[in-house]
Amino acid sequence: MLKKFLLLLPCAIGIGLGACSPGPQGPAHVSLAVLSNKPYLLSGGNALLEVTASTADGDDITLLVNGIARNVDLAAVGQDGELTLFRGLITGLNEGNNSVTARLGDAAAELPVVNYPISGPIFSGPHQQPYFCLGQLAPDDDGNPRRFAIGNGDYLDASVTDGNCTLPGRVDYLYRSNGDDPQFLPLADTRNLPADLAYVTTSEGVEVPYIVRLETGTINRAIYQIAVLHDPRQPAPSPLGSPGAWNQRLVYTFGGGCEAGYFQGTGTGDVLRDTMLRRGYAVASSTLNVNSQGGCNDVLSAETLMMVKEHFIESYGVPRYTIGRGSSGGAMQQFLIAGAYPGLLDGLLPSNTFADAVTYFTDSQECAGILRDYVNDPALGLSDASKNAIGGWSMWSLCETSLGDRPKRIAPDDCPAQIPAEARYDAVDNPAGVRCSIYDGMRNIFGEKRYPAITDQRAFARAPHDNVGVQYGLAALNSGLIDTALFLDLNENIGGWDIDVNARRQRTVADDDALRIAYQTGRVSSGGAGLAQVPIIDDRSYLDDIGNFHASVYSFITRARLERDNGHAENYILRRHSRDLSLEDENLELMDRWLASIQADRSTDRLLDKIVRARPAELQNDCFAANGERIAEDPVFNPGSLYDNTEGSCNRLFPPHAGLRLVAGGPLSNDILKCQLKPIDYGDYTVSFSDQEKARLEAIFPDGVCDWSKPGVHQQVNSTWLSFGPSPVNRYEP
Repeated sequence: MLKKFLLLLPCAIGIGLGACSPGPQGPAHVSLAVLSNKPYLLSGGNALLEVTASTADGDDITLLVNGIARNVDLAAVGQDGELTLFRGLITGLNEGNNSVTARLGDAAAELPVVNYPISGPIFSGPHQQPYFCLGQLAPDDDGNPRRFAIGNGDYLDASVTDGNCTLPGRVDYLYRSNGDDPQFLPLADTRNLPADLAYVTTSEGVEVPYIVRLETGTINRAIYQIAVLHDPRQPAPSPLGSPGAWNQRLVYTFGGGCEAGYFQGTGTGDVLRDTMLRRGYAVASSTLNVNSQGGCNDVLSAETLMMVKEHFIESYGVPRYTIGRGSSGGAMQQFLIAGAYPGLLDGLLPSNTFADAVTYFTDSQECAGILRDYVNDPALGLSDASKNAIGGWSMWSLCETSLGDRPKRIAPDDCPAQIPAEARYDAVDNPAGVRCSIYDGMRNIFGEKRYPAITDQRAFARAPHDNVGVQYGLAALNSGLIDTALFLDLNENIGGWDIDVNARRQRTVADDDALRIAYQTGRVSSGGAGLAQVPIIDDRSYLDDIGNFHASVYSFITRARLERDNGHAENYILRRHSRDLSLEDENLELMDRWLASIQADRSTDRLLDKIVRARPAELQNDCFAANGERIAEDPVFNPGSLYDNTEGSCNRLFPPHAGLRLVAGGPLSNDILKCQLKPIDYGDYTVSFSDQEKARLEAIFPDGVCDWSKPGVHQQVNSTWLSFGPSPVNRYEP
């Protein structure tokens, strides 16, 4: 259930509110807006305001916070007709509800704002507990304490903290050396520049010394870093002054992986990015934006991004746009955040794409958790070719080793190494310990229920996985790659798993509430909602040929969702190439131009139409041959050729492969968690079944088989900007 939070005040202007009244010399005007975040989601006690007023002198304007006048510097930043736009930073907001008022003569504008602690939470729900601060993490394999490397050869001091893992913040300066082996080095003396200092020309054409201001601190219990070009001999960065060498663009980086979290982390998505910094981009990230540290919890990642971005705006100024960048689990976060919390990211630069975590774990768990044990039974004597025909991957080793390296990532006992061993869940020895499934890490979202068959001591997070009615190996059967005997035996014996992800004979039945929650809240990404509001350049390095689980099919899966929900995928560009080629520089420049063109479009057309129209002409779906030849070609995935998907020049160079659910007849969108069922139709098979085999098939599927032509159970386009507490705005009740 969604509960709307409405701001009921006299006059609404954008996200701010204004009021006008006539003055003695004619009508005066003043209005207010918050620039650093939505006014009801502020944190840390600060807010960057924009005041629009009928005066050219900021001293004419009085600002009050909760009825008390504040001395706030208001800098004029532009004109809107006869009105002047001012910006000013207010500080010292109370936790909870506040009122900010601007007065100009007899005119006044009042803006209600809500402020949360800098330690969070805001909309992600109650803090994940337990939560291990940097100094509490289990030592590494060599017995050494885990540390956070600043990036200048020093480490963050973890000895002083509080109950929210707050660590002392700091600002460091580094410079980039010139010569044959350029590196980021500590700038020991900020008054005298080193002889080997490099100079760069930013995207705005400004030549500056290559010196980076590196800020490190704690927000939302995570360690964040912000890197930006800045000459320490110049005035400190400010949201009211000149941007200096900063080109007024922000890149937010996301780290990969997907684990349960419960700890602060030792690294960000990397902010010392030469290709970005040398052009003048600011780069920001935090430890909770690394998917292997943030619990694979994209809601928590979105909240952290929002809070770090707010701090950035209040410290450096408003970016023209914010670009996401990340690979694998870093791509997951971009798609999920843009889809469920639109506006935080303006453009996406994913690589090694996965559309979301939940559907990926359907693939990995079914491969490594149930299929592998079945097909590796020596009594069957199956060849790798037969095994892979059932899976549809590029090679059997993908399931055997790449996916199978961590076969129980959604299991409660598969904990990250950073969590102390004595704190981890064990159904027998420590049933009250930390459950490390990604769903338990997101229990604020999925809710909990009791599973008496496991334990009566506690509730577990609901899980949305299901394989009732799934005909494993269907395409392999219809393609003549396996026979009816193997098909029947496979589906009769593959089984499923329980809530602790222990294999069992019975198929897995999803929790009905978990299914609904997964779709409604955007934990399964749809092509509509927020993903229809961003341009996307997918940098797909081809790894199918080495049996890596970052298979190219996941890009086609993402594209299929956009096509289904929007009628096209013209805001999504897929660029395929070998793993020894990098397009990072080029993609960043193209995304910059794409976003600039979108901003320049002042029409009232819907945003998706603007995105499509603004795309640079040379930015097209393409691939690159070994000789460097660029081939512009729309990507095609033919579900009818799962074992030979070579339609088109790019597919012949980089053939996409399928996966277990696609071989079972599932749609290319790969987002049906629980299928609707239909009676068995023997016309769906290219082979004939004997009467005895028919009876056996009907016993395996007594309620019918998957009807993949229909949406999944509870499948829908997700809602956006949901809160799981404490923010009352769009509160979601599981």
